Amino acid sequence: MAGLVDKDRDDLRNITFAAFVKDADSEEELGRYLKTGTLTDTRVGRGDIDAAIAWLQKAGRSPQRLLVDIAGSSAPLDELDRLANACEPSVQVYVVGDRNDVGLYRNLLMRGVQDYLVKPLNAELLRRALDDSDSGAVRKGRHGKAIAVMGTRGGVGATSIAAHLARDLAAGGARRRVVYMDLNAHDGCGASLLGMAGGNALAEVIGNVSRLDPQYLERTLATTDNRLYVLASELAYADEFVPAPGVLGDVLDTLCQYFHYVVIDVPSCGSALANEAIAHAGLACVVADLSVHSARTLVRMVRHIEARPHPPTVYSVLNQTQPSLQGRVLPKDFLAAVELPVQVQIGYDPKTTALAENLGEPLAGQGPFAAGVRTLSSLVTGEAVRQAKTVWWQRVLHRGPV
Repeated sequence: MAGLVDKDRDDLRNITFAAFVKDADSEEELGRYLKTGTLTDTRVGRGDIDAAIAWLQKAGRSPQRLLVDIAGSSAPLDELDRLANACEPSVQVYVVGDRNDVGLYRNLLMRGVQDYLVKPLNAELLRRALDDSDSGAVRKGRHGKAIAVMGTRGGVGATSIAAHLARDLAAGGARRRVVYMDLNAHDGCGASLLGMAGGNALAEVIGNVSRLDPQYLERTLATTDNRLYVLASELAYADEFVPAPGVLGDVLDTLCQYFHYVVIDVPSCGSALANEAIAHAGLACVVADLSVHSARTLVRMVRHIEARPHPPTVYSVLNQTQPSLQGRVLPKDFLAAVELPVQVQIGYDPKTTALAENLGEPLAGQGPFAAGVRTLSSLVTGEAVRQAKTVWWQRVLHRGPV
């Protein structure tokens, strides 16, 4: 089975600290610091963030710490967003630049950067920034995002949306790693949708929380491409699946250290397991169809989620699973009844979803379901917000000064 680590690249895999800087002076200072410091298995190269991303794609596994140079960059935050897709969330990222800017510093910290160093570099500056990491005096690092997906009732397409969302998130970005977790441990079909066997990985991971490290996950999670992973089980119907309180949260916290996104397929809302998943999710997607029952349940579920002490962001998804016939609820009537914002509306698309389900392959063509999943994916990653901002600026530039 393919694993998290590329076994054919041991020389790259063992790097614990890598740095990419643009100028010879910074490269020389880094070399001087590393010769006298305690860091081992290091690499220093010349180049910008693009060079770092190219190296990460070859390495197969990210180093523990990474230092990159944004000096002279006109869009450093966008470059760091691209870097975030290329390395695991657990990587401690340090940034070097030539701007002594408090606003930039704060924005970098909000993105999970450990520290920002202003040129010129020297050994003492590097020692204060990097040696403090070993003593535990570090800022909170980046963390992957957990996304809980649940339906208002069976048959609304929540599992299909969760599975294809996970696939789309893994397909986008430079090196995103995504886990699809199916909490229906007896007869969940998400693994089959993704063309993989369910096995018993979910039950095994739940029972071995203390052993969760990259090597254990490598042996346990199913994957075909080292980017999209499946955590599911096909337990016998006589076997109970009742994890102890707090165990699912521990699993999610650990997975978010090594993966960019964890998509949780939650079978039903209201159970202790579902509540724990929601409590550890940064985003909750509630899927409904065009029915009176779904309208009522959508309102109840959204209120339930938002009433939590630290609620996740809630996205409502309206999936039209039946053709438009006389007597069925119309989309405009549904929206008027729930009085809630619906972020994604998916049109009726039976052929595309049926073919993908039976073959375990990605959605073919440009049908309504595929378009809806892409829209949801862009909301999850923030790409939709960035595109909207770009359009706004383009309009201002086109109109000229006011």
